[in-house]
Amino acid sequence: MDLNFEQLSQDHSLKVDESKQYFDVFIALVSEKEWTHYSATRIQLGVGKWNFVQWPAKQEERSKAASRVTELIWETLIDSPHLNSIVRRDLRQKMKPWQIAALPLSHQKRLVWDSAPLATNYHIQVIHLHENSPVTPQKSQEKTVKALRKFAKHVAGITQVEVSNEHLWDFEPTRLFLTKDVQDRWTLTHSAMEELVKTVDSQMQTTLKQGSVLRFVVLETAEPVIVLDETGEDSHGVAVASWGAVLARNEHTESRAIAAARIQMGMDAELPPGLYRPPVALCQWEISRARLRASVDNAMRAASAIRALDQLNRKISNIVINDEVADRANRAVHILDDVVQPGKMLDFDRLLEARRLADSANSDHSLLAMLYFPMDQRTAVLIPLAVPIVLPIFKLVLEIVKITVSWGFL
Repeated sequence: MDLNFEQLSQDHSLKVDESKQYFDVFIALVSEKEWTHYSATRIQLGVGKWNFVQWPAKQEERSKAASRVTELIWETLIDSPHLNSIVRRDLRQKMKPWQIAALPLSHQKRLVWDSAPLATNYHIQVIHLHENSPVTPQKSQEKTVKALRKFAKHVAGITQVEVSNEHLWDFEPTRLFLTKDVQDRWTLTHSAMEELVKTVDSQMQTTLKQGSVLRFVVLETAEPVIVLDETGEDSHGVAVASWGAVLARNEHTESRAIAAARIQMGMDAELPPGLYRPPVALCQWEISRARLRASVDNAMRAASAIRALDQLNRKISNIVINDEVADRANRAVHILDDVVQPGKMLDFDRLLEARRLADSANSDHSLLAMLYFPMDQRTAVLIPLAVPIVLPIFKLVLEIVKITVSWGFL
């Protein structure tokens, strides 16, 4: 296609038009004359649906460019290595140490951050820690929440994100957790950050589902605060796996809060050398990739829940599965059989429904309601079993004692 590079690169639409047949990937081959990047950058990832690859004029260099296109599709846009790790995780296939060591460093990092199952909904609590000093302007605090809510709208097609505002007054972070370094700067060390997380946890009680709650702590201090990493070096902030993040109040707080949200949702993959990503919060190809990952995740989670329910039924012979639970499990199985087919695009909405049906069936309280009896019922069951065994043993012990006494040993 003879398209204009500049016009396509200005496409900033984040809307994902999901095909029912294929996973769509849009790549434009750009001639060397039109390429605007330095020679080290061969691929530009777009904000919208289009991605760009430098196409050389020399015939002998085109095979390398074609391999870059293939690698871009499989390693970045589809992200097949990570999809493979999701399947391994739910099939309980452990990776051997040498297999992990053979992975690139970026993939080793993702084994920790991105392999956790993507929740169907998140609740981000933005917690402002105020000290006993002049209050941070309210506009700055509202700006952080608005930035995260705008991000939530963009990922609404993948997961539901709610953002709330919390305040802890007279917290005195400077007195309790911050220390002055040799440059006379207020710093939050790694060990102090751990204590800060524990303290915030103890003061923030919630009735929300713990697995989907993320706490983003913002230090509202009068003077700037530098967050240090575990090596003592300056960092932009700290992301705590499955918990949230700790950030300092400055002009970059909003962008770093969004970066922390991307990390927690498994969207912060490191790109190989030679790729350029625009400095924006979210790209359309990232939304498409995350949606595909969520589809695979939902399918595997639904299948795991159905397997667990089947194993429960096999191991506990007297368990009673009522019609409602059985109907939910059967509907989930029918959806998986219909949607998960070779060469067929995964239907995100139907797989999400299958996951919810399977999870609700597997965690239904009626499954285990009769496995825990009151003490009187437990006694009534155990006495008929224990008495025929205990009485003969007691009589035997009594006879042995009598014989021993009569012989004069006691």
